[in-house]
Amino acid sequence: MQALALMTVYIFTTITVQFIGFLISQLIDYEFPTFGLMTFLVLFLSAFGLAWPIAVVISERLIKRVGYEVEKADVRAT
Repeated sequence: MQALALMTVYIFTTITVQFIGFLISQLIDYEFPTFGLMTFLVLFLSAFGLAWPIAVVISERLIKRVGYEVEKADVRAT
């Protein structure tokens, strides 16, 4: 259940970050047309990596607010 919450928050966070990146690239394209596409591509690809830690923090807070304990992965070096 917590994984579903994390993925849902990640999708909405990614959409939000993508939209902000789109607005920034449009502003840059208006001032400097030659850098518009490059800016859009950089912001588009970096949004996926940037949205993940934000989604994790938001999901942990939502899970704790509901009253559940956050599940942690048990990763050990073998």
